Amino acid sequence: MHPEQIKAAIRMKDTTPARLADEMGLCASTFSMVIAGRGKSARVMNRIAEVTGIPVSTMWPEKPSLSRHGNGVAA
Repeated sequence: MHPEQIKAAIRMKDTTPARLADEMGLCASTFSMVIAGRGKSARVMNRIAEVTGIPVSTMWPEKPSLSRHGNGVAA
């Protein structure tokens, strides 16, 4: 999902990323980085999924990893 869709889903549950971060004792930038996909935190991802009712795998689908050769086959 696009980060703006995740933030909208949070707001639709009558809260904000900053409020969730505060409740968890984390800084808002940590939440922002996870929402944007620039950081990973299972704790944050699971909390957002819990609040929104959207599975983690839907919000942050796994990206296939590529080998050094770029063909998906390990050398």
